[in-house]
Amino acid sequence: MFNRSLNQKKIISLSAILVTTIYLYIAIIGNNDIYSLTRVLFGKNIGCNLQGINLSEITKPETSLAGADLEYAIFANANMSNSNFTGAFMRHAILSGANLQNSTFKNAVLNDSELVNTDFTGADLSGAHLANADLTGATVTKDQLQQARTLTGATMPDGTKHE
Repeated sequence: MFNRSLNQKKIISLSAILVTTIYLYIAIIGNNDIYSLTRVLFGKNIGCNLQGINLSEITKPETSLAGADLEYAIFANANMSNSNFTGAFMRHAILSGANLQNSTFKNAVLNDSELVNTDFTGADLSGAHLANADLTGATVTKDQLQQARTLTGATMPDGTKHE
């Protein structure tokens, strides 16, 4: 086998302790996705930068944009069903009329986004930030909305404002 020096053994042990500490930290904050954890720890997004991209009417189901910076992105009338937006930063995004069935928005930031008539059937909105979002006419259940981290100031599907 390998004959490792004392210094190599120490480095391996310290690395194992560091990895274990990170996993414990993830468990403590109740978050199991590395994109959101990275944003929390370092204040930035490690995903791709697609700010302002216009993907209106695109048909691209099962796409992963986890951790992407999609601020001001436009997905109007797009079919992005079964897609992964975990930890995505989507402030001021326009997703009106989009098919987002069975998509994951875990810990995504959708503050100030336009979600009018968007189909969230079966979507995971756990931990999503929806402050001041416009959900007028959106297909979404009360249970899904209760999973969101914040709805402060959001316009609900029935047109009422959330306090």
